This record gives sequence, C-alpha cells and structure tokens, in this order.
Amino acid sequence: MCLTCPAPPTASAMVGPPRMLRRQSWALVLGVGIALSFSLSVLWRLQSPEATGMDAEQCRELGQELSQRVLPVRLHEAWIWRRLKLVQSCPWTYNARALGRYREQLGQCCNASANLVLTRDNTPLGSRIVCDGQPAKKLLVQEALLEILPQGSPFQGAPYDSCAVVGNGGILHNSGCGPEIDRAQFVIRFNLPPMGFAEDVGTKSSVITVNPSILVLRFRGLSRWRRPFAEVVGAYGAPLLLIPAFSFIGFTAVSSQALYTLEDFGSPARPVFMNPEYLAGLDGHWHRRGLRTKRLSSGFMLVNAALELCQHLTLYGFWPFPTDPEGRPLPYHYYDKQTPKPGVHAMPDEFTRYLGMHMQGALRLHLGRCQEGLAGGYAQQGSDGGGLK
Repeated sequence: MCLTCPAPPTASAMVGPPRMLRRQSWALVLGVGIALSFSLSVLWRLQSPEATGMDAEQCRELGQELSQRVLPVRLHEAWIWRRLKLVQSCPWTYNARALGRYREQLGQCCNASANLVLTRDNTPLGSRIVCDGQPAKKLLVQEALLEILPQGSPFQGAPYDSCAVVGNGGILHNSGCGPEIDRAQFVIRFNLPPMGFAEDVGTKSSVITVNPSILVLRFRGLSRWRRPFAEVVGAYGAPLLLIPAFSFIGFTAVSSQALYTLEDFGSPARPVFMNPEYLAGLDGHWHRRGLRTKRLSSGFMLVNAALELCQHLTLYGFWPFPTDPEGRPLPYHYYDKQTPKPGVHAMPDEFTRYLGMHMQGALRLHLGRCQEGLAGGYAQQGSDGGGLK
C-alpha cells in the first residue's frame, strides 16, 4: 500500500467537479467562439475588397483608421485598394465640425490665411528667411525684397464658400468634370497645366502654383524665353501665381525673374512667393502625425491651405496609382504620358490622408466621371448617398 499516494477520489468527487469543469470549458469555448466569429467578421469587412453595405458604425471606424496619426509603415497598394472599396460603400456627408477641427489644428501650426504667402506684414525688415528645403540657408530681409512683396495676405476674401482643388492626375482624362469645377467659387491648379482640356478640367483659375524647376527646364531659366512664359501665363487670365521661391536657395533668382517678366509684359497675373516658414510648419505638423516623406507634394500643401481657406472643398485629379478603379491603365498626368519620379513624394500616404478627410466629411474626394447636368452646389454633390465616384 502506498502511504504517500493521495487517497482515491470519492464517487461524488468524480462526478461533480468534472461536470462543472466541462460546463465551464464549454462556456469558455462558446465565448471565445463568439468573440472570434465577431472579430473575423469585422476583420473581413475591413479587409475584403468586395465588402459592400458598410453600416454607420463600420464607416465611422474606417474613418478613424484612415485618419489616425500613424498609419502602417509601408502602405502597400493592396492595403489602400481594400480601404478604397470600403469607402465607396459608405455614404458621404459634409461635416462642418470635422472641417473645423482640421482648421483649428492647421491654424495653430500654420495659419494659411495670414502666412501662406510672404508679405510685408509677416516678413519684418532685418529678419531672416529660413529655406524650408535647406534649413541651413538663411536670407537677410532687405528693402529690395520688401518692395516686391504685397503689404498683406492676398487671401482676405477667405473663407471662400466653395473650392475646387484640381490635381493633374490622369484620372481626370475623359472625366467630364470641367463644368462642375468651373462652378466653384475658388479654383486651385498646379504647375501651369495645359488648358486645352476644358471639358475635363474646366478653365477657371484662382490660384496656380509654379514650381521654380519648371521655370528652369521649360522656360530655360527665363534668360531668353521670357515672352513664351508670359504668353503661357496669359492663358489663365488673372490668377494668383504661387511660387515657392525660398524653399531652396538656388531657385530664388529665377523666381524673382518670373515676377519681373510678368511685370514687363503687363500680365494681369499676380506672382507671389510662398512663405517657407508656413511650409516648414506644415511639414512638422504632418511629420508628427506619421506622414513619412522627404517633402510634401504641392498638392498636399495646397489641400491643407484650402482646408483653412474654404467652407466646402472638393478634390479632383488626385490619384496615386497607374490604373483607375476599374483596372484600366492611366497616364501620370491627364495631359501627357510622363511617369512619376520615385522617392520624392509619398503620394499613396498622402492619398490615404485624403481618404480619411473624405470619410470624416471635411472634404470630398471625387473620382471617376462627373454627372452630366449636375446642379451646382456642394450639398447637392454629396446628396446622392454615395461615397467616392
């Protein structure tokens, strides 16, 4: 007989506790199963490229995911496509409160209405301009510079009721969005795009950005091609030309030459210089929110400015992929067959931020064709109950 072995269990001990354990085990298994089933259901909704019929809570969660500060380190195209499919199944509604939050945050870091452009008001004599692309380079503000700067901000009319920010993406080709774009009160375009595509992109221009590299490459630094530059600008009427003259020290001279050229040829266009302090503040704002890029694109810069300057904002021609949502090949620009330069801008990451802003109702991201005869007005653009078009 084993004196150290435990006594054998009684009959009651053999029947009671195991049954209790079995009941507890089954309850645990059932609970885990229900939780796992729910989690897999949610995960499937957030991962399946064919997901449709998202309810309000799922759309809200998707908007939060796309708007969080830190997104996945590598935004694979498939990751974005899956969420784009989900966004398309969510209704879009303008949300003034969401826009107000962006406006408050951007106002604290950047303040586009006062500081997007260098003016005499925000550039004191004797101060130093720090190049946002080359922070080690600083320029002393002298009288000669102040003489060519406007006294105050050219955005005194802000906030504008309706704005269209028109990117140059190939997705605008055959879109038929021109009439809709031209109905906006304020229209922003980029890098002197050709204006022979009125049916797709419209003709109205309030602000056009001009990258100094265009002045160097397309107009040979304005050393001899001054008239062609003035003629190209003349096709836009009398817009504000927004030039990042002080982002890099090597572009300050040619940017000033652009201003003098337009003055010499009597152009009604008004060239102004982007404020590198504003651009540096904007870069820091988004860097703290996880946007990893060597330099923000002009499109992203002006979309952020428009969030401050506009009550109702629609984006056209913003698309980072070589195929459209139906899988058909697209050119990089709607007007040429140029290919993108890798590694300069984080276009997919920026596009994901646009999706988040769209989901929150702070702006509307338009893809695809525009409806023929669609009545003007921002509320009507979003009244069809659909997400992205």
